[in-house]
Amino acid sequence: MNREKKITRHIIPAHEIPQFLFLGIVSAEPDYRISVMLNRHLGSGLRKCDHDVTAVTEGGENRFSCFVSDMPAFSLVSNHGEGSTLIRKLRKIDFFLVISGAPDQKRAESLANTVRKIPEITAVFIFNSQTVNDINTSLLAL
Repeated sequence: MNREKKITRHIIPAHEIPQFLFLGIVSAEPDYRISVMLNRHLGSGLRKCDHDVTAVTEGGENRFSCFVSDMPAFSLVSNHGEGSTLIRKLRKIDFFLVISGAPDQKRAESLANTVRKIPEITAVFIFNSQTVNDINTSLLAL
């Protein structure tokens, strides 16, 4: 008599990314200049954060610069650092301006229109964390 072994299946839940909106900014300027320009146009008070955003890849640990406002309304995160890209699918984007709080499309569009007025910024795109399919997207939710 052949006894069949019972197969045990374990379901591992996928890592849920919180829903938030963020802007993708394209500019040739360095991160500190972008933060100063955003401070002037938005009155946001972005300052260099004590800790960088750290992503672990097969090549090791990569760090990406981060600027946070006094009142956590915005955070600016670089998409490029140490020869690596934070969100590979958006590799042409240089910076992410993360909007804290509940996602509000009208607020994001208004913010994007204001940022587009900065001459040193080439392009601005609005992204939703739920539609960007990358594991590192959750690192933007500071």
